[in-house]
Amino acid sequence: MDPATACASHQKRKRYVGQQGIASVDDDDAALAVFRFHESRGGVRALVESGVTTVPPLFLAPTTPAVSSAAMNFVVPSVDLSLPRSDAVALVRAAARSSGIFQVTNHGVPAATVDSALSVVRAFNEQPFAARSPFYSVSPIGAVTYATIPIPRPRDGQPVTTPLLSWRDSLILRFDHPGDPDLRNLPAACRDSLLEYHRSLTRLGKEIAGLLLEGLGVGAERLEQIDGFLMQCHCHPPCPEPERALGSREHTDGDLFTVVSQDGVGGLQVRLDSGEWVDVAPVAGTLLVNIGDFLKVVSNDEYKSVEHRVVIKSAQEPRVSIALFFNPAEHGRSDFFGPLPELVTEEKPARYRSLSWQQMLNNRIALGHAKPSALDQFRVTLN
Repeated sequence: MDPATACASHQKRKRYVGQQGIASVDDDDAALAVFRFHESRGGVRALVESGVTTVPPLFLAPTTPAVSSAAMNFVVPSVDLSLPRSDAVALVRAAARSSGIFQVTNHGVPAATVDSALSVVRAFNEQPFAARSPFYSVSPIGAVTYATIPIPRPRDGQPVTTPLLSWRDSLILRFDHPGDPDLRNLPAACRDSLLEYHRSLTRLGKEIAGLLLEGLGVGAERLEQIDGFLMQCHCHPPCPEPERALGSREHTDGDLFTVVSQDGVGGLQVRLDSGEWVDVAPVAGTLLVNIGDFLKVVSNDEYKSVEHRVVIKSAQEPRVSIALFFNPAEHGRSDFFGPLPELVTEEKPARYRSLSWQQMLNNRIALGHAKPSALDQFRVTLN
């Protein structure tokens, strides 16, 4: 390598390390390994195609994920959206208050729409390297990107208890990107299915938003227009040592709520109030809804944001899921939000101070990811 190329590569790696918060030392071995992994542009899928028989160090989870025996008794609350509205509101409110996650049935999204979307996500990830790699970018640069998303490192001296990378490749779609609102850069083979899925889920998301807000005793229009501008399509390739890697580290979502579809492989888990992890088994024909930190704040702790993770279940089959994140359409990084005034009373004063979207994002980054304590610094101390 000539000196100019070496210098450019060095500067690129240095910028990458700084952006990702992986290490504070430029020549850190782990940071270099992550940089080289991303430079290969092949993702986890390329590792599987190369025939790896053990989990590479970048993906090694420090401890084997444990699941509680309570899993046998845990049932995800279910809401039948064909019920009279008052009944559906009551069920949604109870689920959002008790567990922060529920499944919906009779939701109006055709099974063929969901199945097609999951199928094309899997097909995208199983394309030859030459077809996938042009989309690969760790930093979002357009409406369509593809990457193995790094697990951010804590920046406040916390001990590191997770691998540097999850065993997961993600196709990320941004429906509000000014340069490509119609996702023209998305391959034609999956564009129609994913756009139709997004249209159907957006209609459902608006209905769910109304039910959640009515459950708080406020009007369905209280937060104005709700949209799903960010969709993450995850594929967890088969893993040679499933018990030694994580599909997604533990976290809470930062949005109002997320609607999730998943195939039948399984792996999604939620943490109970006791601290125990339990499986959320896939149920055909249902979609999952989980509450995020944004709604936890504006509901003044009336609703809970659920902590969840994904473990790897199979050494033979990939797991595919699609998460669509919903937020107020007009929310901006400088706009402040807090508990809705009508939910603040003398008996239940505001639990959070006003914060901006950017402040919450910065705090999540500083913690290394969203955690149950991600909102602690915004809590109001009550006497």
